[in-house]
Amino acid sequence: DDLARDLEHVKRCVDGGATSVARPVPAVAATSAEPPQKKLAGDHCSSESSGPRPAEPAAKPVVQPSKPDPPPASVSRPVSAGASRMEQLAARLPPKQEKNTPLLSVGNTVRVLKQDIARRAMISFIDEDDGTADVIFQSAGPDEGGTAPADEEDEETVKLQQIKALEDFESKAGLQKTMDENKDFFACCTVLKEQGNTLFKLKDYEAASWWYGQIVNQFMGRELCEEHWVMLMRDGALELARVRSVVSDGLVNLVFDKNGKQMGLSNVSVTALVPVFHDHLLLQTSVYMNRARCFANLNKNQEAAQDLTTVIGLWGCVNLLPDPEEGSKDAASEGLCKAHYLRGKTRLGRGRHDLAASDVKAAMAGNPAPALLRQIRQLERDIEISKKDTKRSNKKLAKEVAKWADAAMSNMDQATRDALEGAAPE
Repeated sequence: DDLARDLEHVKRCVDGGATSVARPVPAVAATSAEPPQKKLAGDHCSSESSGPRPAEPAAKPVVQPSKPDPPPASVSRPVSAGASRMEQLAARLPPKQEKNTPLLSVGNTVRVLKQDIARRAMISFIDEDDGTADVIFQSAGPDEGGTAPADEEDEETVKLQQIKALEDFESKAGLQKTMDENKDFFACCTVLKEQGNTLFKLKDYEAASWWYGQIVNQFMGRELCEEHWVMLMRDGALELARVRSVVSDGLVNLVFDKNGKQMGLSNVSVTALVPVFHDHLLLQTSVYMNRARCFANLNKNQEAAQDLTTVIGLWGCVNLLPDPEEGSKDAASEGLCKAHYLRGKTRLGRGRHDLAASDVKAAMAGNPAPALLRQIRQLERDIEISKKDTKRSNKKLAKEVAKWADAAMSNMDQATRDALEGAAPE
């Protein structure tokens, strides 16, 4: 019966002039959400077909409009050789985190609050059930004073509540905004210092020290010209000098006063000099002082002492500078007291008792304020206690060494002892 009906259908199609014959195909349920695609001419029929099917007119392919490539997650701006130091700094900072990216995402750079300190870290794993995350601690900035990859990365599991977002200005976009809104060099450095202060208050001393360090680098990178004031380390102390002439890139000739006489010094490398900005001395000294405090909190006592020596040198030359910044002379006395006190603490931390005591003496001579005076006197007592402890430890160590030496000698044969006792000094 089916065959008869099919033959009748074919006969009617031929009589009516049809050019193609197609048997009705039952509908097949879709297996996916995508609409079924039409087969183009030349496509093979299903294996279930009973025979070749007449060719259908070729369908025109639909050309989909091209979509632009999605922007990369982060692109580091290439730093050209002629780029300004501020632009070079911006190129080294991490990109700004996208607003729609959750804070607790693997790969995010965040700030982890620990006891008495905060540190930057990258999230490597999140355990929501346990309420913890594995983080890899990193240094604060790329090389040159402080976050490239950390020298010693360490991993730790922390509570999710300890993880906080970075500040908006801690990114390339944030720094670029600071630069755009503050075209003046010193105004921009002032804003950067305030941002460093924010990081200091968060107790992220690594990030703050790196931030202050970039301002120091901006000061050190300023072009020197004739008559510019600089400081030069001579005989263990910083001396004030003037640039007499510029020899070439990186070399200058200096002139300075020595016992009332002018002395010259030729072909001095600018890397050995600290430029003095007498009209912005308060800013310059505060940046070095703040970075020294960061170093002290990180137990980097030697680096802290170096910055404090620069602060003492800057404040010490205030009276020698022509037209110093207004208020700098009044601030110099207090600044010197604080710098000597802090340097004394860092020297005590390194066991340099005599040098620490000399800083205490210098701080006392500056007529410090009552609160600072109490701290200086406490430091003086701490130095004396440390000296006694060191002396006691040295005596104990000497006794242990003597015991060990006696035991070693007693185990030697007579010929060996005679040889050691009779050996001539080299």
